[in-house]
Amino acid sequence: MTDQADNLRRLLERTTPRPPHKARRMAFLSGKGGVGKTSLAVNMALALSRMGHRTILIDCDIGLANADFLLGVQAKSTLDSVFMSGQDVRKAVVIMSSGLWLVPGAGAIIPRQAVASGRLEHILERLDPEAEFIVLDGGAGIDEGVQYLARISDEVVIIAMPESAAAINAYRLIKVIHENRPAPAIRLVINRADSHSAAYRTAAGILKASSDFLDMQIEYVGWIPNDPTMEQAARDRRPLVEKFPASDSARSIVALATRLIQPPPAAPEAA
Repeated sequence: MTDQADNLRRLLERTTPRPPHKARRMAFLSGKGGVGKTSLAVNMALALSRMGHRTILIDCDIGLANADFLLGVQAKSTLDSVFMSGQDVRKAVVIMSSGLWLVPGAGAIIPRQAVASGRLEHILERLDPEAEFIVLDGGAGIDEGVQYLARISDEVVIIAMPESAAAINAYRLIKVIHENRPAPAIRLVINRADSHSAAYRTAAGILKASSDFLDMQIEYVGWIPNDPTMEQAARDRRPLVEKFPASDSARSIVALATRLIQPPPAAPEAA
């Protein structure tokens, strides 16, 4: 009976409906670290803001948060202080010159369960009237906090690279997200690819596995070229689209942001 009760509890947790909200929630996730997820989340959010869309970026990568570093911001208050003290999230917001709002991530090691405790949903509700887009930069992997971010988001942008481990783990992440209800729409971006064909081969493999084994249609949004200017911008603590706006990778990011503005294909219906 205990096993049955535990299974029922987990099923109910996975079928919690999203509360009504106005802003589109985009979670940037990856199956493994080191694929450039945070850099893309930062630059995509900044690109959306520069296009005139009211955008809020929340760094939800617990313990490994560095969106503030990539934006050259010295945070006075962070997500962990909001979680732990219950202070108004607006006091943690940093408003960039571009108009982008940033909620810096947790500077301390706090339990990842804190993300999944419902406190993040309260923060999102508080910020919802202020934005058209809320970009959530999540952690890498498939743990509870990552799954929770997927559940409360309207769409998930999965970042992968043209390497076997990154592609396999991207598929594993898609599989875990698929098992949750309501499942968000899933969009795929291939980062740090040497060519269009290399990116397409990687994307095609992930899309085929998702279709064959999960009966899911994933939207391939596009790819970002392997460009040394992205690392240089990170070292300079400047977002790529501002530091090197004419670079191939910056132009690709702006093009992808334009595509992300368009609503994704309908998410899977709850079973």
